[in-house]
Amino acid sequence: MSYSIFVRDRAQMDGRSPQLLAYDIHDRSAAAALVSLIATSYRDHGFNPATRVHWFRADGNVHEIYTWPHA
Repeated sequence: MSYSIFVRDRAQMDGRSPQLLAYDIHDRSAAAALVSLIATSYRDHGFNPATRVHWFRADGNVHEIYTWPHA
């Protein structure tokens, strides 16, 4: 199975599609590690265990970053 990484701005969830950051990642662990690394590179970041989605704050907005499909 192949995994992709998406990011979306929580302030602009008015029907806009999430942005594709990466695709064709063949290892789920590698995709999840990359998502975590990107999120934690921001000073204000976190993880929602209920949705398994990482988030970070940039330019005053909260962004969610996640792999698809979810594991």
